[in-house]
Amino acid sequence: MALTNYLSQSLIATTIFYGYGLGLGGSVGRLGTVSIALLIFIMQIFLSWMWLKFFHYGPLEWLWRSLTYGVRQPMVRESK
Repeated sequence: MALTNYLSQSLIATTIFYGYGLGLGGSVGRLGTVSIALLIFIMQIFLSWMWLKFFHYGPLEWLWRSLTYGVRQPMVRESK
């Protein structure tokens, strides 16, 4: 999930803080910025945990692995 989380965190944060999104970059202050970053991080931990209960890899890791090996990799975890 590292690649998926890294890219999604970048996309979410830039959408919140940069002008093409909400443009909150200079208006929320340090505490607000850290609070938003921690909220994003906590959400990612929870969503990653939920995702990995059902799937072997994150979506981008699966794509990367499938393209690297040239074969579609199994995504869904087997029921025990």
